[in-house]
Amino acid sequence: MDTTEEQFQQIGHQAIDVKPRRQKVGFWARIGGGSLTIAILVHVLLLVAGAFIIFQYIHPVEKTVDFMPPGGGGGGGGSERGLEHELKKKQRAKITPSSNVKRVFAEGAVSSFAIPDPGDSFGEMSSLSSIGGGGLSGGFGGAGNGSGLGNGSGGGKGDGKGFGFGGGGGKGNPFGMIDSTVDALVGTFYDFKQTSDRKPTGLSNEEVKEVIRDFTNRGWKERSLSKFYKAPQTLRQNRIYIPKMGADAAPAAFGCEKEVQPSRWMVVYRGVVSPPATGRYRFVGAGDDVLVVRFNHRHVFDYGYTSGTTGVHLTGILPVLRGETENRDLAKKLKDSPMKLPLTLLQYDTTRNWNGDIGGLAVGPEFEAVAGRSYPIEILISEIPGGLFCASLLIEEVGESGQKKPAGLPILPLFRLDGSQPEPSKSDNAPPYDAEGPIWKFVSGGRDLDF
Repeated sequence: MDTTEEQFQQIGHQAIDVKPRRQKVGFWARIGGGSLTIAILVHVLLLVAGAFIIFQYIHPVEKTVDFMPPGGGGGGGGSERGLEHELKKKQRAKITPSSNVKRVFAEGAVSSFAIPDPGDSFGEMSSLSSIGGGGLSGGFGGAGNGSGLGNGSGGGKGDGKGFGFGGGGGKGNPFGMIDSTVDALVGTFYDFKQTSDRKPTGLSNEEVKEVIRDFTNRGWKERSLSKFYKAPQTLRQNRIYIPKMGADAAPAAFGCEKEVQPSRWMVVYRGVVSPPATGRYRFVGAGDDVLVVRFNHRHVFDYGYTSGTTGVHLTGILPVLRGETENRDLAKKLKDSPMKLPLTLLQYDTTRNWNGDIGGLAVGPEFEAVAGRSYPIEILISEIPGGLFCASLLIEEVGESGQKKPAGLPILPLFRLDGSQPEPSKSDNAPPYDAEGPIWKFVSGGRDLDF
């Protein structure tokens, strides 16, 4: 082996014998601190991003009052809690509104009783010019067409204060609208249990009936009610269609549920209207407890559990109302009522409670109205003992042909001032109606007008 090889081998042995120098490693590195730091930073970033996304989509839940009747389109069974044992026993039924009929009528309805023709003449009707300052309007809540929370004549979920009163499928306020952008009758709420300065009146149910009787028979003067509590909020109403619901819905609708207990209250709707056509008309309906209509300074309808114009309780006297039994004392008490005996009563399968207690919906006397003329109208509804409330008002143009239910009963249009439809309801005392019936024209109205 030459020198070069020896040197190469020596160098090789030296290289093999040389040991590498160890680098010092810290405690944090020995336990994997670098990876842990990265993992912590990643998790913190994920938490921050998740929190940002959550706060972007979570909104506070708003508390709303449901005005729908129990079992109706919007729920609201809370208003009927504990009411089944109240003074009035009412059953639920399903409403099946007709939407494919055009004009309908009550002539020829199945009934063995008829109301005598009062023999009105056109000369007895007086023409009125517009009263009050301009149109009224409505919408219990915010804007938009639809039917839930919102402003305007419909419902539509919007930024308003309460429920719309429109023809959609959500929740509505059947007692009227707050917004003043839709022309409608003006409704004022009164509580007979307290004075205008919130002192108890001590009035009994019977005394409240006398107050209503006195009010209707002395000209419907709103100033005669000045001693009673009046809700600061008025509502605009374009129809009366209120299936069975808790009596507390009315003070809630007028925003005074904290001040008013749900009994012995009254609402008066007022305005000036014009008929869709010249003709003879009559109202058909019922109220629990009171439903009275005055048209052109004359009572043209009064039927429910209590007669508003006489103060007579009408339950339990169906044979007298139908003319099957004569009772001179009752006849004398009812002489001031516009509903002359014997009554024509219509019974529908969705008005079972009214059918059993007061014979169904009553047909009022005929009156004449001329197209283009203006007539003042006032509608009174009232709940006396409390518990449950309902009222519906339809109208017939006498002599108009139309479709009927299979049982021969007429499907009548609602008395209404616009084209919106009531909320769907499965509650009892929700009579069927002609969804395409004529619309009366609103002329004017105002708060506290004495026509």
